[in-house]
Amino acid sequence: MSYKEAVQSAAKQAVARGFESKRAEWLLLDLLDWSLADYVLKMNDTMTETHRSAYQAATERMLTGEPIQYITGFQSFYGERFKVDARCLIPRPETEEVLLHFMNQLSNGDCVADIGTGSGIIAVMLKLLKPDLTVYATDLFEGPLEVARANAAMHQTDITFLQGSDLSPLIEQNIRLDGLISNPPYIDQAESIDMAETVVDYEPHQALFAKEHGLAIYRAIIEKLPLVLNDNAVVVFEIGYNQGEVLKALIQSIYPSIEVDVIQDINQNDRIISFIWKR
Repeated sequence: MSYKEAVQSAAKQAVARGFESKRAEWLLLDLLDWSLADYVLKMNDTMTETHRSAYQAATERMLTGEPIQYITGFQSFYGERFKVDARCLIPRPETEEVLLHFMNQLSNGDCVADIGTGSGIIAVMLKLLKPDLTVYATDLFEGPLEVARANAAMHQTDITFLQGSDLSPLIEQNIRLDGLISNPPYIDQAESIDMAETVVDYEPHQALFAKEHGLAIYRAIIEKLPLVLNDNAVVVFEIGYNQGEVLKALIQSIYPSIEVDVIQDINQNDRIISFIWKR
């Protein structure tokens, strides 16, 4: 069997299960660490026994709906490869826009924190793009922190990881910040009926859903901002498409003097809450 024939067979099975046929090709490329050009050059070659066995096992997992990133163990983000597994959320392309917005407002040498770091992609990329930053990263759960530490080590970045809820680990150590970024759980549990089964069935719910219609973690962070932020600190949240005005109103109800920007992503969906902290 050639690589092309193996992909065609897997694609037919994927379609029969209700999945996109391209998943079969994506799986092969990621599994073998091939580019599309590699595949075009080798597609008619006879598949090696090692590759055939690995692809067959991976296809069986793919056909259950398991995300390809969990099968292959990695996801690309901002041109870099990161380890992922079922303990953490799979990074989305939209988060790259959030990261860049935050990074472009920072000065070299600032002290920043990524709250709810998950796989650690934001913290690691900040350190890679601005090596002079002092970077803290927090998460409530030890599982994601283990993944994040592995990613920091793989990319040889010096990041301080702290375990705890919202801003509590920073407050306990009296850490003051010049920048805070967070992509917390923000989905209302009621919205799960409209979400893809591959997300609901496989990605960790503690990284997806939050109480108060998705606003609970934001509120916990926002209420404690005076305890960790220096004057003129940059604050950036990734948000759900329908949360911009609600979160803006929440922030301004607590801190009336703060000017809050709601910024859309490339798809014209509200994606970013951004403001400069003033006491």
